[in-house]
Amino acid sequence: MTTALASPLFRPPEEGPLLRRALLAAVAVELLVIGNMAFFFRQEKPQSPSIPPMQLALIAPEPAKVIPPSPRPAAQPKATPKPMPKPVAKPLPRPVTQPVEAPRPATTAPSPLPAAPSLPSPVNAPPVQNANPVKSDPGPREDRAGEGQYAGRVAGEIEKHKVYPASAKELDMTGDVVLAYTISRQGSVMEASVLKSSGFKLLDEAALKALRASRFDAMTAGLWPGAPSKTFTTTVHFALDD
Repeated sequence: MTTALASPLFRPPEEGPLLRRALLAAVAVELLVIGNMAFFFRQEKPQSPSIPPMQLALIAPEPAKVIPPSPRPAAQPKATPKPMPKPVAKPLPRPVTQPVEAPRPATTAPSPLPAAPSLPSPVNAPPVQNANPVKSDPGPREDRAGEGQYAGRVAGEIEKHKVYPASAKELDMTGDVVLAYTISRQGSVMEASVLKSSGFKLLDEAALKALRASRFDAMTAGLWPGAPSKTFTTTVHFALDD
């Protein structure tokens, strides 16, 4: 076999042109493969849908249709009713009255009236006097002197129950308190108030306290007769030398 290769009749092909052709063929195949792959990937890539451009067009509004008002029906004149003819009343025939003669009354002479009897003249009777006249009770007489004495006893009773507050003396409080009060006929105090203040509340309260602590006698019949109660005014003095 070695002998056959070494023989001059067998010549191996030249490596230069063949190798160049092989390289060119390989490059062409590779370019073909790359081209096919690029075409394949380009076909597989999803294409975004093309959005047509938006066109805005202003459309003028249609003019409002004016509906003409329907014509009013012409007013028909009212038919005036024809006046009815008034019935003519036929005159009634008047009855014929025949004159009737009234009978004449018989004339008789008037009879004389009887004379009125004479009445006796009235007799004035003497007034009847009451045998037992009823005397009105004048009631009890008013005892003016007793009223003055009662008022003095009332003022003395208040003065007896007067207590000068120690705190008022320490503060040199002095003054006069005028009390107004109403006593019933049984001797109880119905109402009481300070008619004129001393200027100090302690002295005013002390005077009212003395009035409430007092006990008054019942009024007799001669004291202010007919009055259910009597109102008095009393001045209570508060001085440091008391």
